[in-house]
Order: sequence, then C-alpha cells, then structure tokens
Amino acid sequence: MKKWISILLISILMMSITTPIQAASDKGQEQELSDLTDSDNMKGRVLWYDLSANIHNLDTPEKVADIVEKTANVNIDTIVLDVKNYTGFVGYDSDIAPHMSTAEIANYSDFPEGYDLLATVLEEADKYGLEVLANVNVFSEGNNTYKDGPAFDNPEWQSQFYTAVNIVEAANGETMEIDDFNTERGNDQLILYTPEEHEVSPSNRWGIEVQVDEGIITNIEDRATTGSDPLTVPENGVVLSAHGDARTWVLENLEVGDEVSYDQTESTFIPASEYPSSSVFTNPIREDVKNYEMRIIEEIVTNYDVDGIVLDRARYANQYADFSDLSREKFEEYIGDTVANWPEDIYEIQMDGTEETIVEGPLYKDWIEFRAHNIQSFFKEAEDFIHSYDEDLMFSTYVGSWYPLYYHEGVNWASQTYQPDYDWATDSYHETGYAEYLDFLMTGNYYYEVSIDESDALDLPYWYSVEGSANLAMEVVNYATPLYGSLYLEQYNGDPEQFRRAVRTAESNTNGIMLFDLVHLEDYDWWYILEEEFSKDTKAPHQMSTFAYLQFLVDEMKDGGEFNEEDAIRHVETHLKTLAHYENTDSMDKAVKHLNGFKSLLEHQNNNELISETAYNKLISVSDTLLEEWQ
Repeated sequence: MKKWISILLISILMMSITTPIQAASDKGQEQELSDLTDSDNMKGRVLWYDLSANIHNLDTPEKVADIVEKTANVNIDTIVLDVKNYTGFVGYDSDIAPHMSTAEIANYSDFPEGYDLLATVLEEADKYGLEVLANVNVFSEGNNTYKDGPAFDNPEWQSQFYTAVNIVEAANGETMEIDDFNTERGNDQLILYTPEEHEVSPSNRWGIEVQVDEGIITNIEDRATTGSDPLTVPENGVVLSAHGDARTWVLENLEVGDEVSYDQTESTFIPASEYPSSSVFTNPIREDVKNYEMRIIEEIVTNYDVDGIVLDRARYANQYADFSDLSREKFEEYIGDTVANWPEDIYEIQMDGTEETIVEGPLYKDWIEFRAHNIQSFFKEAEDFIHSYDEDLMFSTYVGSWYPLYYHEGVNWASQTYQPDYDWATDSYHETGYAEYLDFLMTGNYYYEVSIDESDALDLPYWYSVEGSANLAMEVVNYATPLYGSLYLEQYNGDPEQFRRAVRTAESNTNGIMLFDLVHLEDYDWWYILEEEFSKDTKAPHQMSTFAYLQFLVDEMKDGGEFNEEDAIRHVETHLKTLAHYENTDSMDKAVKHLNGFKSLLEHQNNNELISETAYNKLISVSDTLLEEWQ
C-alpha cells in the first residue's frame, strides 16, 4: 500500500500537537481532533453504486453512460461498484459465482441475462478518468427470505449462531419455544400474555388458549374448534395462545391440572439459514469459504482493468456468531487451553421475558480478540495477494464508524498503534488492527444528527453524529491510512439542507467522503447539491503516488507563503522537474542521487530561513519515504 500517506499524516499530526493522541475523553480533545484536517485541496470523493438497488438505473449501457457522466460532472473521482452483493450473486461474467439474473430473489430477474455491468461501467468511467473499485461482499452468501444463494448450495459454509429462547416445558418434559410476549399472535406462533398487559387474551379465535394460574393449567380452550370467548389472564398467572404447529404441540402435551413452566430459557445453536436475518453469513475461518472469496477477488483483478478491490461484510454477522465446532477448536488453539464450559465460559445469554442479558464468562475478552484476529488474517491475505499481483491496485473496505460497538462484528479496523480503552478489550487487542493494510478506509458516519451539539441535545454519545463519529474514527485510525467519512443518503430524505451540512462536515473532518448510494441521488434528484458542494477540484489522497504528492505539497506551500524568497521556490521547482525526468525515464540511480541533493537544498533553505520550519519538516518526511521506494 502507499505507506507515504501514513507517514505524511503522522508528520502533520506531530507538527500540530505536542503530545500523542489519547482516547477522546472530553470535548476539548474531540475539538482538537476535528481541527487536525489536511488541505482542502486534498480530499477523496467516492460514490457507491449498489448492485441490487440500482438494477433499473444501470441495466443498459445507455443508462450506465448517463449515470457515469453525471458522476464525473459533479467532481466525483472514484466509483465503488458493487459487483457481488450480500446474496452471493454477481453482476459480471463469472466462472465462479452465480449471475444476478439466475437468482430467485425478487427483482433480480430484471437484471439482464449475461449482462456484464462491471465491464460496462469500466468502459464508461475510462472516458472521464474515473477510478472504479469493485466491491465484493465476502462473508455473506445468500438471502434468507428467498433461501437463495451459494450458502444454500453449501450449507456447511453457514455460520452457527448461539441463541437463547424462552420455552414452555410440559409435565412430560417436552418443550416449545415462546415466540413473543403480549403481541398479536401470528401463524404457527406461541404467544404468552401477562396480567400486567392484558385482562383477557387479545388473540383471534383461530387457535388454542391455555390458562395457567400459579403454575397449574386451569383451563384449555381450543377456540379454533369451539369458537368460544377468549380466556381471562389470571392475576397470578398467564395465558398461552397457540396457532398451527404450536397448537398441535399444546394438544399433544398439555392437560388441565398439569404443572407447566413458562419461565425457563433454552440455549441452542442454529445455522444462518434459520437465523432471523436477511443475510446468510458464512464462517470466516473456514478454509473453503476463504478460498472461495479469494478466487472471486482473483477472478476480478485478472479479468478486468479495475483500479482496486473493496471488501464489504468482511466480518462476522454479529456477536452471536460463530459458535461452530471449528470455531471452538480454533479458539482453543488460540488460547492454548480447552474451554471447559462451552459457550458459558465465553458468555451466557439470560432472558427475562423479551429482555436479553449477556453475562460475560472468564474467556470473553479472549474471544473478542480471537474473532478480530481472524478477520485481520483475512485482510492480510487479501492485501498480500492484491498488492503482489499489482502494487498499484487499491485495497479498501467499508465499516461502521461506531467503533465502541463494532467489536460485536469481530472487526478491529483501527491502527495497530491505537489501544482502545474499553472494558471488552484485552491489553493485546490493538495488535488485531488492520488499518495499516489498507490504501484508504471508508467509515459509515450514518447519523442524521450532523454536529456534536445536535447529538448532545438528544443526550446521545458524541459519536452519534457525523462530526463526532468522524472525529472518533480519525482518532482510532491514528493516521495509518486516509479515512473517508461516509454518508447514508436515505437518512436525509426530505431534508436536503441537512444532507448538505453532512457533506461539508464529513469532508472537512476526514480525508474525503463516500456517498451511499447512487439510487438515492437519483430518487431525490440531489445531483445539484454535489455539483455545488464539489465545485472545487480536489485530489484524492489514495490516488496520489509519493512523488505526485511531493509535487502537490510544494504547490500548496508556495500558495500558502511557506517560501520566503522567489529564488527558493525556483530552485525547488527546478529540482522537481529534474526528478520527474529521471522517474519518467526510469533512471532511478540518478533519481536517488538527485533526491538526496533535493534534501540538501531544503536543509540549506531551512538554515537560511528561506522556508518555514513546518514546510521543511513535511517535505523532508515525504522525501525520506520516496527514497525508500526508489532505492
């Protein structure tokens, strides 16, 4: 990756403050972080094209041409094109993954058969010099609503979820899950009604009801058969209301006069296809899963002239995954010991009605670190492959900006130099950070509230705002890589001026901006806002070579009055022209020798006060990085 940007930003940071950044514990530190911004001329601007959401915006070459032209006209420099979405289906010509048009998922059949969206976008983007990064959702491989996607063809891939449910236990020992409390009963559901909420059962007659008083069944009424009135909810008991399969269970297992328990919890492990989520996540430590995802990345970079790869859903589904036998085995290897009580030694789920509590076990923090280590390992593997194939390819990812909570997903997107001060982090957790592997990072600053003052007014943490989350993200990444604040346009639907404020805030508090998603720009017709806000040309940090940045930095310093004499500027620019000639002619021995002469010139100018001390330090820092590359 382009390590020069890390060194540059760190040098800027150290020139701006006298003490290292610590975790932001007060608003003064937050303000200090927000002030540590770079040149207004150096900002990345990224627009995300979601695959499924934009089927009807991008399903013909003519529509693609129109959209890409609009993108170029508002000074966007980079397109992230979603080519493999969370369902596992792809929008390009693949020999590995299924094509969008073959899916059973609603509207996917509208994607033209055999249509290569990636090739089409690349062709149009090339006309405007736009960069195109292919986004790959790596650990989600299916849609649960339609039971479609590679995870259903390969069920062994599916992540195993640790869950706990409330159950009714009959006198004969048989159990049935309680689906919910005090809500409307649906098909095949068992619902429990309490006297605090209901005097009588509110359910319709098409089910069976069980009246329980002080743990004893006092009445069973099969209203689907008898059409009788609903049962009264006892002051010291409940009413159970069942339909469909749950009704059958009641008829087979419960009788008047029996004792029955309804306050127990049962823990279980279920595959992703049974978990209540639209995405079907896979286990990210399975070798066959990782190999599959890496083959797709390889297929894209070898067959298409993309500018890089972005990873999305490169994580665990949530804190309840993965509890497979494989994960237990690998965790025990990681800690060098057996887990005597699985999963209670990690944590236990306790239920009080619908309220859930996580009770941490003695291995909880180690488990958190283990999961982050697993995701970091995949990022390192992907980065090694991508940059060994072509060092100029970009490697990036999207993550949520809510770092204090993102450990639930098993991800540490921080710099390895950042030690989080949270009670869930081990002393070595910082070693699992992966920011150093990225050419830039996109964090979802997905909040309607723009300023910290707005989140404060709602008594929310400061990072529940665009400004606050941007400040926290910059602190966490600690200048290991450029960071682009990202906005979710749907949050501002109907409020274009709030969106405009969010754009300004995200761009001014980070190194650039990512906008999610194209479909909302089209639906809301907000291209004019971007045209106005992005009217000034900028350069994207992730697109600039070290030498290009050195040239850019000199121009910035010249315009900013950092040189005290015209002759000083002239000598520097003459050296840069010579360096450019040697680089272009691949005369690297001469380039290195001349670059050392350039550093001597800077030292002479600094000693004679012809250049500011800050400018001197910055130029020397970047020159040293360039020497490492050229030698």
